[in-house]
Amino acid sequence: MVLMNMYGKIHRTIISEKLGIGICNPTPDWVEALQDDFEEELLIHKHQIKSFNRSGLDTSWAYNRYNLEKIIVKLGWQEEGKTSMQIIAEHLIEIQVSDFDNSLLQMKNDHLDSPTCEPQYSRKFLNLCCKIQSAQSAQKIIPNQIPFSTYNSDDFDRKPLILNFLEAMLYPHPNYPISIADYTAGGIKSLKYIGGLIDNFLATDKDFWLFDYIVNAMFNDDSHDAYHVFKVMSLIEMLIINPKGKGKTAGELEGKLPQFLPDRIPMECRTLFSEIARKLRNKIGHGDFEAVQQLLAQYRDSFMQNFWYDECEYSVENWTYGNICLNLDAALNEILWLMLSDRDHLAMIQAS
Repeated sequence: MVLMNMYGKIHRTIISEKLGIGICNPTPDWVEALQDDFEEELLIHKHQIKSFNRSGLDTSWAYNRYNLEKIIVKLGWQEEGKTSMQIIAEHLIEIQVSDFDNSLLQMKNDHLDSPTCEPQYSRKFLNLCCKIQSAQSAQKIIPNQIPFSTYNSDDFDRKPLILNFLEAMLYPHPNYPISIADYTAGGIKSLKYIGGLIDNFLATDKDFWLFDYIVNAMFNDDSHDAYHVFKVMSLIEMLIINPKGKGKTAGELEGKLPQFLPDRIPMECRTLFSEIARKLRNKIGHGDFEAVQQLLAQYRDSFMQNFWYDECEYSVENWTYGNICLNLDAALNEILWLMLSDRDHLAMIQAS
């Protein structure tokens, strides 16, 4: 099971027909099982408060936290004859491969969508949707945030935080006030929109394998380091470089990548950024660590002159990689949005 930070009673909704992915409320069996996770989360919270008190720390912030009855009343979820835990569990929303029999995922595995030793496909799908929606071009059309995963039943090492995420939604940022109901409605609308784009894209078997390659490549990679630069640059090159160039990207990448870079990089500096990124990807791939350090220094001199490096958090090298990765990730998200929303335009860019 994969839960999202959306809440409420909903009808079963298809997000992607061709992949068989949909969203729904938990089944009765899961409603019962999730209450065990609630109890574990409450016990951990009580233990943490006791530990803080023994250490003399202020725990006033925890007063009245995890008051399930208060949460239900605030959300108007009261139901006679049901416990607060049951009510909350019934209002959770999960994303799943709900129609595997008619899913293109059968091309990968005849038996099930997510083999037991692999991450659940619904998590990977949701991760990609989040990244695509974060593209600046996408937000002009689907401004509602894609929900993120709050619970994964296969992650036995992670402490449950289901109630924590729900309670956080009760107190939105004052600059972005939105009710849970409105957030959920917007999230579903955005998911269905991107799911529709994905279904339109998946016209051939080749399209599916390309999409699947991207889904897997972009999943579970929060590190901002040399290897992230190498992987993202490889994806960017795959999507915008003319395959007839036989792997030669010099000049071509500098001409194509700038249009996808974020606004925080001035137009007059984008060609240089693209050149450094291309060279960095190649030197990382060849293990030329001396040239890598020279390129990182060049990047700092060109793009991070007024940057404050807190070396108690990261080394200067990792601050540099982080800055590069943020810009490359933004560019890749823009490219993926174009791939789904106007593949003919992307094909024209690739062939030029």
